[in-house]
Parts: sequence; C-alpha cells; structure tokens
Amino acid sequence: MNQSRVLSLLKELVSTNSENPPGHEADVAKILRDHMDAHGISCASIGPSERPNLIFSSHDQQKGDLIIHGHMDTVPAGPPENWTHDPFSSKIVDGRLYGRGACDMKGSLAALAETLILYSQEQHNKPLLFLATSDEESGCSGAERVAASSHLNGVRFGVCAEPTGLQVLIGEKGMFWSKVVAKGKAAHGSRPTEGINAIQVCMDAIRVLTNKQYAFDHQEVLGVPTFNIGVIQGGIKINVVPDSCEALLDMRTVIGQDPESLLKEMNDRLVLEGLSDRVKVEYVHGKPAVLTPMDSEIVSVAKSTVERITSESTTLGAATYGTDCSVLQPKVGIQNVICGPGSIEQAHQPDEFISLDELYQSIDIYLEIARYFDK
Repeated sequence: MNQSRVLSLLKELVSTNSENPPGHEADVAKILRDHMDAHGISCASIGPSERPNLIFSSHDQQKGDLIIHGHMDTVPAGPPENWTHDPFSSKIVDGRLYGRGACDMKGSLAALAETLILYSQEQHNKPLLFLATSDEESGCSGAERVAASSHLNGVRFGVCAEPTGLQVLIGEKGMFWSKVVAKGKAAHGSRPTEGINAIQVCMDAIRVLTNKQYAFDHQEVLGVPTFNIGVIQGGIKINVVPDSCEALLDMRTVIGQDPESLLKEMNDRLVLEGLSDRVKVEYVHGKPAVLTPMDSEIVSVAKSTVERITSESTTLGAATYGTDCSVLQPKVGIQNVICGPGSIEQAHQPDEFISLDELYQSIDIYLEIARYFDK
C-alpha cells in the first residue's frame, strides 16, 4: 500500500465540493478518473456528464464475481461557523483528517481506489470492479442508472464501503416516505367552531397512523420498523382557522413490508376512524429493505477477513440508514455486505473526520476479500 498516494487522493477529494443538493459530482469524478487512468485502469461512465457514475475494472471493463462500491456526493456542509476546521481544507489533526465527506464517504473512495490499483498490480486472473455513484444522498438515482444499464449483470457479490467502524453489516432497513394531506375549512380564529381545523385533523390522522405497528416479518438482524414525523406544515396566520395541513412521515421498513401494502393499510385506517373524507396519505419515496443471507459466501469471507486483520470480533448487524445496496441487491442480484472505515456517527455532522489508521486498515481488508474471489 502506498499511504502517501491514498492520502493525496483523499485530500483532493475532500477539498472538492460535491454537496448534494445540488450535486457537483463531476469534479470528483474527474479526480477519480485521472487518478485511476494514471495507473492504467479503465473506466466506463454511465449517466449524464454532470452527474456521472463510474465503473473501474482491473481487466479493461471485464466483470468478475466481486464489486466494491461507494458514492461521490456528500450532504451540505452547513454553516462554516459550526466547524472547528474548514470543511473543505482536509485538515489533519492527531491522525484524523477533517472535512465534509471525510467519513461519508470520500475516505472510503480513496481506499477503494487504492485497493483496485494494488489488485491490478498483482495481476490476478479474475476482474475486480470499483463503482463510484452519484446522488446516493438524495435517493440513489445514480445506482438506479447503473442497475438499468446492465453493466453489472452477472456480478454476484459486493462490498459497500459506507462507514461502519469496520464492522460487517449484512443488510439495511428500507425506506417508506409518505405525505399526510388534510383539508379543513377556514374561519376567523375567534370563531373556531365555524371552521374545521386542518392542523387538528392532520394531528388526529397522525395518531391513527402511528399508534400501532404495521405487519412485518420478524427478523433479528433488521429489528423492527420505525416511524418519524419529519415535517408538519399548515395554517397561514395565528387568527385564522387553517384549511389545509400536510405532514411528512419517514418510516424505516423491514422484510415483509412494501410501499403498496403500507399505503393501502394507512388509508384503510383513516377510513375506519372516519377521517378519510378530510385526509389521505400519498406515497413520496421508498426503497426496499435488503438482507444478505447469513450463509452467503461474501458474509463469511468478509467476517473472517475483518476479524483476522483487526484482531477483533465482529457481530453481524444491519444498517438503519440507506445505501446503494437497496438498489444493487434487488435490481441486479448482487449480495452485499456493508463495511467501511469511519463511524456513521460522524456522517452528516460538523467536524466530520476519518481516522487514517482505520482508513489504511480498510484497504488491507478490501484487498484480502478481492484476493479470495480470484479463484
């Protein structure tokens, strides 16, 4: 491993703004392409030039059993005054590199790039692929484009390098976003009985929608579904009875739940409670829960490799957050594990950082997993 090469690439990636929204992945993509091209590694680009998705191959765009992958976009850095270090300065303090995306997940991109360079230099028989996607933070549309392209058809296994503290996760909860739309009747605030308060109607609906669990398949790794009321908007003035109100609900789903059945049950609950004439639930966005079988080859290889290299045991778990696995697993058939340097607690936070020692250790892990599948 060439640590100075990894660090140089990481600094350049973090210093390059790729906040999403609005999405500036093209500049990061150029850095990655130039870096890999300098080491003779080919690249295929999928999607628009301003928001590309890159597939690098150790064998001139040939496919093997394994793909390692991560995303190029980050969430916005937020107010600079919330940061101790400039979010785009790549400042290193006490073995930690600070900056927006250092942990989620430009550190991992640098590690995956180095893994592919080293694997290529070792001249293995089977190809290794490295995928860098756009727009993961706002819905995984980049992964959707890649899945639809058929470029990855036949790839069996994947390692998603999202930050897990180098623990091995074998699945992730799904996402079901919905909108509660309530209609009332406006009136003067001093005569509320002459109107119908849409905010109150919306609150009554939310209680009905969230007061008991929806059916799901019990599975220890993924746990139980969760609900969060993310946004409520209604009313125009304090002395006016509001005639409209909307709420946005974020449900993290598990196996056995799908958008169609959830949406139907939510609206059925409103009917049973006599609320359906004033309120309805609409679908906003969703991704399925995914789970790689415990006996999958990628699970056993990843777990044993991590434990050997870190000298620590790893308990197989699942992510509560979303990743590109929610697209690549159901739509391409790639069985994934999630394993990467850095902590998810650092992601999306001011003073986001990654431990350089952990970053370098992740390269050893990815390379060892890739070597296993060269047989």
